Amino acid sequence: MVTLQTVRRDAPWSWLKAGWRDLVRAPMVSIGYGLIFVVTGLAITAGLWSLGMTSWIPVATAGFALVAPAFAIGFYQVSRKLDAGETPRFSHVWLLRPGKITQVALLGVFLIILLLFWVLIAQALYAYFAFGNFRPIGEFSSFALATPRGLTLLAVGTIAGGILAAFAFSISALAFPMLVDQEVDAVTALVASVMAVRAQPFVMLTWAWLIAFWTILGTVAFLLGLAVIFPWLGHASWRAYQDFSPVPSPSRASAAAS
Repeated sequence: MVTLQTVRRDAPWSWLKAGWRDLVRAPMVSIGYGLIFVVTGLAITAGLWSLGMTSWIPVATAGFALVAPAFAIGFYQVSRKLDAGETPRFSHVWLLRPGKITQVALLGVFLIILLLFWVLIAQALYAYFAFGNFRPIGEFSSFALATPRGLTLLAVGTIAGGILAAFAFSISALAFPMLVDQEVDAVTALVASVMAVRAQPFVMLTWAWLIAFWTILGTVAFLLGLAVIFPWLGHASWRAYQDFSPVPSPSRASAAAS
């Protein structure tokens, strides 16, 4: 069992402000870490483009959104160092105790499973609705935006992706920061995250909407905007975790520490 603090209904806006302050206090480390994922995304995009499979770029971008919470642990580490009055260094983003790495990896596997499930759904929908091979983005856009089957594909795909994204958000919103900060197991951290969503759905729905909005905005800017937005949202997620202040029951905490 986990106990949570009640947060204000407008708390997500405070998390964004606090996250921005963390980003400004450690811009080199935060943006440098964020650039790793931007460069990786650009490399994947370039690879799909060279193979003539540009229609899969939106699928890959949506897939990154599913697993991004696992990669944001570096930003949680930076915010944690700032809270301790220390100067964050790039090496800090990788510093996790072996026991914590195991639990982070376990929770990360859940997100990877969701990612693979999303890819399978995208392939199935494409095979069902698309008669032709619309791999270039121009052909796919004409099909998706100008034909009934294409519009149906977009609608069904958006709904399916939204459901998976909501599930990924529910199990990870507080889980990864909690694993970084406390001696708990992945299941306890996952439960804390789900409890926060169930206890204050309006707050967490607002937070999920803000994350989606800024992520889409950064992606539209040829992924380069994510070099700033991803660190910003990562630091803000740490502040969200702190606001909820999840505390596991003594039995679970002692079991995780043993």
